[in-house]
Amino acid sequence: MATRSKKATPNSGISPDTEELLHSAFMRCRAKRQQNITIDHLLLALTECDRLSVFWDVFRVNAKSLAKQLSQYVDETTPVAEFSEEEIDVEPTIAFQRVVQRAILHVQSSGKPEVEPINLLIALFGEKDSHATGTLSRLGISRLDVVNYYTHGVPPSVEHIDTSEVGSEQFIRQEVARMDDLKPHRATVPPSPPKLFISYSHVDSACLDRLLVHLRPLHKSDAIACWSDKSIRTGDKWRKEIRHNLDNAAIAILLVSADFLASDFIVDDELPPLLVKAETQGIRILPVILKPCGFLRDTVLSSFQAVNDPSKPLLGLSHIEQEAIYNRIADEVSEEIRSKSALR
Repeated sequence: MATRSKKATPNSGISPDTEELLHSAFMRCRAKRQQNITIDHLLLALTECDRLSVFWDVFRVNAKSLAKQLSQYVDETTPVAEFSEEEIDVEPTIAFQRVVQRAILHVQSSGKPEVEPINLLIALFGEKDSHATGTLSRLGISRLDVVNYYTHGVPPSVEHIDTSEVGSEQFIRQEVARMDDLKPHRATVPPSPPKLFISYSHVDSACLDRLLVHLRPLHKSDAIACWSDKSIRTGDKWRKEIRHNLDNAAIAILLVSADFLASDFIVDDELPPLLVKAETQGIRILPVILKPCGFLRDTVLSSFQAVNDPSKPLLGLSHIEQEAIYNRIADEVSEEIRSKSALR
């Protein structure tokens, strides 16, 4: 029987408070039929987070007033889906994904066990030209002040700022006009099949090729759109292509080997966005263990149940057994497609 992938647990780097915060932000968008979740939604959730109530008091910010203003702003600027009985899929913006990814990487590098809400606030300052960071700046809140408070308990030396000025009607109108100017023209396009992103080391290209053979019937029937970097054409901006397909992935397959785990590009550029989507959207991640490697030593990756037994890597099996594993992967992908379709 095929093993099943599990959603990452708090042990994979996200605290229960942070999971609840992200979940509530997504649920708010879905309830209002807003198509995107932005870093302004994230800042709104942070102002309503119980864990940060003391923080806002220390920084002399009226959190309720700020939340009201941010709520008005996101409702004015976020595209809304047409009304129907079906639930909508809320898509995080690239900036939103970067903030969560940045928080995860910072916590991992600092040796902290989990991402807490204040880590998201610190990571938010990386989006320098955004409305969210502009709002914090107008409130007299800097990244340095937040970091000093978080790491050393040093309160900020800021004067009280009337948050009502930040959310004045004139301010909202100006910001809405600015965002309208930045919005690209959105044409109506037919729905596309779910994107399957395959992450692998080029050393293991032969395994990718065989996997694509087994996935070919699903791809030909438009049940799934299979994508790996072999789809990049000469002249394409390869980093942009990879990022675009990561952002649109509905399912991911990881062909794991020592070469995979040793790849800086995979570890730094491909895995973090996928892990963020697993945490925030619950996308299915299917690790396949190709060769003996450190998969089980990686606490983040090993929180996802592998398709095959890590103690019996795929390339150590007989040809028929390998084919059975590839077929199992196709079954898992097909099952996931049916499961998602049933929820629509």
